[in-house]
Amino acid sequence: MLRSRPVALLRMEGTIGVGIRAHDWVPVLEGIRRSRRLKAVAVDIDSRGGSASASDYIHEALRKVAAEKPVVAFTGNLCASGGYLIAAAARRFIVQPAALVGSIGVISVRPLAYELMQRIGLAVNVAKSDRLKDMGAFWRPPTEEEEAKEQALVEEYYAMFLDRVSAGRSMNPQRLRELATGEVFTGRQAVAAGLADALGTFQDAIDEAARLAGVARRTRWLGPRRTLRQRLLGPVAGALAEEAYERALAVTSALPRYY
Repeated sequence: MLRSRPVALLRMEGTIGVGIRAHDWVPVLEGIRRSRRLKAVAVDIDSRGGSASASDYIHEALRKVAAEKPVVAFTGNLCASGGYLIAAAARRFIVQPAALVGSIGVISVRPLAYELMQRIGLAVNVAKSDRLKDMGAFWRPPTEEEEAKEQALVEEYYAMFLDRVSAGRSMNPQRLRELATGEVFTGRQAVAAGLADALGTFQDAIDEAARLAGVARRTRWLGPRRTLRQRLLGPVAGALAEEAYERALAVTSALPRYY
C-alpha cells in the first residue's frame, strides 16, 4: 500500500497575471482545500507582484485553504507587492534573511506616446460611447477627471490591500500603514517589523506545515498545468515569451494596469 503524502508543496514564481495566473492557481488551491488526503501546504513564493485583481483573487483562494488547513508561506528571494499579499493569506510566513519582502502599495502604470506620435505624424481615430470609454489611452493626455478617477481606483485597491494584510497578519492597521509605503525590507527587517514570522528555509516551512497539521513530513508537488507556450518553448523561454506578450499588451491597451 502506498504511503500518503499529506503535505502539498507549491511554487509560485513570476509576475502575477503572467507567470502566476489566477485562473490557473485558484482551481489548484480549491482542489487542495477539498482534498481529504492533503492536510497541510507549504508555498514558495518568488514574485515582484503584478495584477492587483489577480493577486487579490489568489489571496482569497489561499486564505480559504488556510482557514481549514495549515498553510505556511516562504520566500527565499523576492516576495513583493501582490506576492506579499498572497503570502499574507498563510498562517505562517518564513523568510530567508536576505530575501526582499514588502512593497505594500499600489501603482497604476501606462505609457503616454502622444508627443512621439505627433512628431512622426501618426494619429488615432476614436469613436466612443461616452467621454471615459478611452480613459487611460496612450494616444492623448489624461483629463483632470480621468486622473482623479484613476487615483481613486488606486486608493481603493490600496485600502483593500491593507485590509487583507491587516487581517491575515493580525497587525494593527496603524502600524501596518506606517510600513505600507511601497518600500521593501530584508527578511530580517520583515521579521522584526512583524511582516513575517521567522527566518528559515523552505524545508523549515515544510516542517512547520507538517507540525501544525500533526502529520508526517511526506510531500507532493502540485501546481497548474504548463501553458501551451511553455510546453512548446520550454518553461524558461515560455515564461519569457508570456512576459513579453504581457508587456506588449500593456503598451497597446487603453486600460491602465494596477500593480
